[in-house]
Amino acid sequence: MTLAAGTRLGPYEILAPLGAGGMGEVYRARDTRLEREVAVKVLPESLVEDTEALARFEREAKAVAALSHPNICALYDVGKALPTGPSDRPITRSSDRPISYLVMELLEGETLRDKLAASDLPHRKALDYALQIAQGLAAAHEKGIVHRDLKPQNIMVTRDGVVKILDFGLAKSLRPKGEPGQTGAATEPGIVLGTVGYMSPEQVRGAALDHRSDIFSFGAILHEMLSGERAFLRDSDVETLMAILKEQPPEISRLSRPVSPELAEMVGHCLEKSPEERFQSARDLAFALRVAEREGRPITGRPDSGSRSAALAAAGQDSAQASIAVLPFRNMSADRDAEYFSDGMTEEIINALTKIEALRVASRTSAFAFKGKDEDVRKIGAALGVRAVLEGSVRQAGRKIRITAQLINVADGYHLWSEKYDREMEDIFAVQDEIARAIAEVLKVRLLPAEESRLTSRSTGDVEAYNDFLKGRYFFNRREAPEAIVEFERALGRDPSYTEAYTGLADSYCIYGFYGGIPTVEAFAKARAAAEKARVLEPDSAQVHVSLGLVEHYFGWSLERQEKHLRRAIELAPRSASGYTWLSLRLCFEDRQAEALDLARRGAELEPLSANVQTNVGWAFFGDRRFEDAAREFSRALHIDPRAPYPLWAAGLACRLLGRHEEAVAFLEKAVEVTVNRQSFYVGMLGAAYAAAGRRPEALALLEELTQRSRREYVAPHHLAFIHISLGDADQAFAELDRASSERNCLMWWLRQSPMFDPLRSDPRFPGLLAKIVPA
Repeated sequence: MTLAAGTRLGPYEILAPLGAGGMGEVYRARDTRLEREVAVKVLPESLVEDTEALARFEREAKAVAALSHPNICALYDVGKALPTGPSDRPITRSSDRPISYLVMELLEGETLRDKLAASDLPHRKALDYALQIAQGLAAAHEKGIVHRDLKPQNIMVTRDGVVKILDFGLAKSLRPKGEPGQTGAATEPGIVLGTVGYMSPEQVRGAALDHRSDIFSFGAILHEMLSGERAFLRDSDVETLMAILKEQPPEISRLSRPVSPELAEMVGHCLEKSPEERFQSARDLAFALRVAEREGRPITGRPDSGSRSAALAAAGQDSAQASIAVLPFRNMSADRDAEYFSDGMTEEIINALTKIEALRVASRTSAFAFKGKDEDVRKIGAALGVRAVLEGSVRQAGRKIRITAQLINVADGYHLWSEKYDREMEDIFAVQDEIARAIAEVLKVRLLPAEESRLTSRSTGDVEAYNDFLKGRYFFNRREAPEAIVEFERALGRDPSYTEAYTGLADSYCIYGFYGGIPTVEAFAKARAAAEKARVLEPDSAQVHVSLGLVEHYFGWSLERQEKHLRRAIELAPRSASGYTWLSLRLCFEDRQAEALDLARRGAELEPLSANVQTNVGWAFFGDRRFEDAAREFSRALHIDPRAPYPLWAAGLACRLLGRHEEAVAFLEKAVEVTVNRQSFYVGMLGAAYAAAGRRPEALALLEELTQRSRREYVAPHHLAFIHISLGDADQAFAELDRASSERNCLMWWLRQSPMFDPLRSDPRFPGLLAKIVPA
């Protein structure tokens, strides 16, 4: 290890050595700008003039830079620098060339090699690690990157059990230059790279290889995790390589540690000599591992092509089985305002059913797209891709409720099950449980023990607090933030430990502060306080982490904290669209548009009938300044819901930047109309569109309206700035934006890349304004 503590490479101060290998030295270091600890990897001094070593180092940087996944060690920075001492004085070295370095997240934990050397892994833990490795590989392969040196030494397990794939120094891109997103020829033949014992047969032969080579290496690791023995270990390297080419590994089911035939079959499938006989993708492998994790749902047989449908067949089900949509229950009460209760009942049943792993449930947004529409259930089932539909009604009279529910087979329209419940309000939780269990039984879905306990778990046992919460969620879904806040606070007054009411309160303050009507500093403080209380109550709730992410998104301006929370939400609830769609927004204005698009599309797959989720697909294009593509996606969102304000203003902005000014005005006029002119954000956007369209008098009229309104209620300064920018009034725009930064107006971090602010970028005042956009 050649760098002493106190040495600096650019802004990074070396603290201590972490480890070294033939191709790199890794140090614990401190980023002096952000005051955080990082890992810095450098080429050894002996290799600084080795062109092949430099090329490999740069290849690792490019490979990791293309990836962003919870199971891959993140790359923060790359650079070259002459090392200096504590006083910035040059250090005497044998070479005067600058040192190449990579800066990565600092991981606290052990390598998988260390863990395997210390003790046997329980099968559950081995499966957990294997699934995380497969997920990381799938992310790399989907970017066209093959690792080529997967082994236990290159896999880190952090202290909290998160697996990270390291060291992409031998990684190879399969994408031809100039053709991003397309898989090209396999890696070049004639070169043998890798680590003996974990190389694939095609690596040993120096033949062309592709992503299936990593799957063989994965199989060798899985064999070792499950059995405690290496698959191809022999007395010499040459004998080991020959065993990889010619011999079968020991039958894992016959080794000292018992392994189920299903897992043994999976290992054997990974270790086939021919790539065509293995799992054909890491994503299919990850799916198979998820199935294996479920008690009583072993893998039987071998997928003949590694496809998702084959893996599903291997799991004893096909993609259409055990799937359901819960349509909004009809409000049959004399009080029409009781619609909040029927909607709430529907959502609660959806939430209960989504806790059953083996049951696929259409999202709330998709199901509610059919609210008030007298559609044939067979048409609904086809639109949502489900086999069964649950519909029902709620009648409330004082403390008494009557709930009817019926489950209908989409294929023929016949009833599978129906029931009527006449109960007191205090029995509402029991009714929801009974309905969920009845559906599981009719659809022949077996509940696991953990799912049994989750079904009966409640955030509150107070029926009155629950009633207030349903009202709050009803108003929130209509984006009526002040009304929602009143109801959530009322629920918390009855039950101060109601986690879902805290997250509802935090989310309501977020949208209240964004669209206007409350000082953003106040909205920030109250949103963060509510989200933090929710975290204390349920630190492992996906919804809690989404709420914490939203607070950072709107007010905190910490993109790092926001990403951390949203990735955790995805880990906790991989079948919920929220984490994916919000994380896509975080990335699309940070030069990570390709990943943002992948995440946004995943969210849209999970909620295909949500106009808001579809809108976020458009933002991924917008962040890349592909405004035509963005406008197309915003238009698709409006096909789902023509009166949804979010896609209306997004479409208006895209059209404005495309020079289609009258279209932009039309979209934004409608947005102001459907929000009843209540929110200053939409008024400011419309005023900017008027100015861009040359309709100056109308723009000035809206500017005056907002100025007058600001004397009665809070109007965010950057809502006024929208109009000043389009009018060409740079001085006033800077004055408003300066005030906006001090008041922490929502989304001020948009200044960094949003084209809305392009007219100001060449102004010498702009860098100073950007410098004020710092995390809270």
